Amino acid sequence: MFYEVELSDVGYLRPADLGKDVSEVLKDQFRAKYVGRFVKEAGLIIDVLEVTDFGYGTSILGSPNIYIRASFKALSYMPLKDEVIEGEIENVVDYGIFVTAGPINGFVHISQLGDDVFVHRGGVIQGRKLKVTLRPGDVVRARVTAVSKPDPSAPLKNEPLIKVALTMRQPKLGKLEVVE
Repeated sequence: MFYEVELSDVGYLRPADLGKDVSEVLKDQFRAKYVGRFVKEAGLIIDVLEVTDFGYGTSILGSPNIYIRASFKALSYMPLKDEVIEGEIENVVDYGIFVTAGPINGFVHISQLGDDVFVHRGGVIQGRKLKVTLRPGDVVRARVTAVSKPDPSAPLKNEPLIKVALTMRQPKLGKLEVVE
C-alpha cells in the first residue's frame, strides 16, 4: 500500500548553495539519502515530494556548512499481509515465479500457483488440467502472505531489501486473462 509520510532529518547548505532555494537543496539531499531505502516507520521510500518546514541553520566550528533541521513529505510503499496486488511476471524458474508489483518483487512458489499440478518446461510454467501457461510478461493477481524484515546488507548481495511471499491459490487470483 502506498503512503504519504512525514519525516524529519538534518540537511546542510554548502557555501556554494547560499542564494539557492533552500527547499530544493534540502529536497535533493533527502532524495539522495532516502529514495530506495527502507525506513522502519514509513516503509520503502519511493520519492521525496516536498520539504514542508525548516528552521534556522546552525554552524559548527570547523565546518563551512550550515546545518538545518527540516521536515519533509515522502511517498512510501509498505506491502501488507493479505493485501491483493497485481503485477507482471518478471522471471519464471523451475520452483515458481517472480512478480514485479510497483516498487517491489514478490515470489510465488510453484505449490501456490493454483489448484492444479504445474510443470516447468522451456522457460514457462504450465498447469496440466487447466492448461494455464505462465510466462514472463503475463499479468497476474496475487495475495501477500508474508513480508520479511528489511535486510540492510541486501543491496550488497544484489538482493531486494524486503522479500514478499505471494499466493495465487484463492478464488479470483491468478493470471488475469484466465480469472476474468
